[in-house]
Amino acid sequence: MEEIRDALVEAAVARWPEHDWNAGDMHCGAFHLVLTAPDGPTVRAIQGHRGRERSRREASVLAALEACRLSLVVPRVIGGPIWSEVPRTWLTLVTTAPGASEADLQTCTSQRLAAYAETLDSLRLASSRVGDTLPPTRAWCGGERWPDIVRRVLIPLLHESVRACAAERVESLIDAERGASLTLCHGDFGPHNILWTNDRVDSVIDFDHACIGDPAIDLAPLISFHGAANVAPLGPPDEVRRAMLHRAALPLQVAAAAHLAGLRSLRDHALGNFERRADEGTLFDPNGDRPD
Repeated sequence: MEEIRDALVEAAVARWPEHDWNAGDMHCGAFHLVLTAPDGPTVRAIQGHRGRERSRREASVLAALEACRLSLVVPRVIGGPIWSEVPRTWLTLVTTAPGASEADLQTCTSQRLAAYAETLDSLRLASSRVGDTLPPTRAWCGGERWPDIVRRVLIPLLHESVRACAAERVESLIDAERGASLTLCHGDFGPHNILWTNDRVDSVIDFDHACIGDPAIDLAPLISFHGAANVAPLGPPDEVRRAMLHRAALPLQVAAAAHLAGLRSLRDHALGNFERRADEGTLFDPNGDRPD
């Protein structure tokens, strides 16, 4: 890890020497390395293949959100994407969003639910201003190709006892989405991507999966943290039902994105999560609830 950090610091110093990257704080996400300077911005480094395409898509999403004047604070691109020989990846410099993540991501209070609802309303109100400037649904994990990637590449890697289940989850989700109203979706809307000051949402980060899509997409990660019963007040029953279908397919989406990026260990980890949840009966909900 120290070697990776040193390489990212070297790259950041070479590109943006006005910031104190040596004192920066680094963490590793599933698809990015992130280095935040104590005196300002954040460098995001793509992990895996197709870095040029992915970094450009992510930067274009942030530019579209900036142009539509969201009432929320979101990171803004201030440099890149740019190729760096060390550590041989694409770098994007973004503003560091204010606020801090909650220490406890699992607790679901009425106050937190109200903050989720207000934040989701802010996103949905901006839908008409974003227009067609965002990528299609699930662009991060293959877009329209996602079902084929699951069938052709991922299902053969699963234990045979859950292969039929995986195919059914994909088909059920695609069917359920048809006819759903479309809105601006964050794409990974969970407490891990929400920054707070006191009890107020200060900003939302990691819009890498943003799209105009089924609003149930943004309830699915909340179900993973809080359970469908707690999330139910955030949407009508049919939307919550679809959110449970989205939640069941999330490991297959992560696995597809990891496959496209050449991140084999992440792909296998995601597939392992699908197998475990299928065996435990927790695909739709961590408490075992089902949408039907």
